[in-house]
Amino acid sequence: METIKQSCFLSVGSVPLSPGKVFLNFSAKNPYDKKMKLLMWYTPFEGFLSDLFIIRNSKTNQQLTYQGPMVKRLQPQPDDYLLISPNEVSSTTLNLSLAYHFKPGHYQLKLKSHTLHYEDKHLSDFPVICEAPSIEFSIK
Repeated sequence: METIKQSCFLSVGSVPLSPGKVFLNFSAKNPYDKKMKLLMWYTPFEGFLSDLFIIRNSKTNQQLTYQGPMVKRLQPQPDDYLLISPNEVSSTTLNLSLAYHFKPGHYQLKLKSHTLHYEDKHLSDFPVICEAPSIEFSIK
């Protein structure tokens, strides 16, 4: 298989957002017509174990600093994968406030990495470009 593109979606929770409750929703659809395993490393499905996002204050253009954990990795284990059925959409929600310090203002967010890695039953790796447009949100 060649590298393909898939739609991924980013959105934030209810408005107005408060500095301690900035909930990000992320979803991705298995673009293949068979069950695939998605490696969750460096994706929102893993939670905060690496710096996943570029978040900037729209007024100052200053980038927020990631304040969460960073882990070193060996070989992926079975529980590092998310099994996704054909054309299934998988979603997760993260509280960005757990890893970034927000103040009232307007922000722009985008994924730091746009590559997702799928594996099939033959353990073949299939990189997929996750096309998620940047989003904007405000903190009150």
